Amino acid sequence: MRKFIKDILLSIIINAIILYWLNYYQFWISIETTYWNAIEAYLILGFIFWIVNFWLKKIISLISFPLRRLSFWLISILINVWILYFFENLINTKYSDIATVTLSWDRIRVLIISVVVSIAYSLLSKLLK
Repeated sequence: MRKFIKDILLSIIINAIILYWLNYYQFWISIETTYWNAIEAYLILGFIFWIVNFWLKKIISLISFPLRRLSFWLISILINVWILYFFENLINTKYSDIATVTLSWDRIRVLIISVVVSIAYSLLSKLLK
């Protein structure tokens, strides 16, 4: 049980670091925190991103399994892009008192962001575990 909670907390921190890094280097995503403490805001955003990325992505992946097999797993990239747009919409509609997220309207840039997030999450999780 303690390992499970540790893994969740580590995932939230990794997501917060990735979101901060993407915003800091202006990597086609803009996050404007309206919360008084930016660290807490990024941790809250990391938690919300973990929920969206972990739970919703798992459900969508299970539903789209046959389609992913037929497309040689390329549909997974589109699922990642959709998750990013869903995250942006969720933050801007439900949690706008914490932050506002703006993604690039160029689909190729969002595709690159999704690949960068996946690679950065894999690298950070391997380094920190």
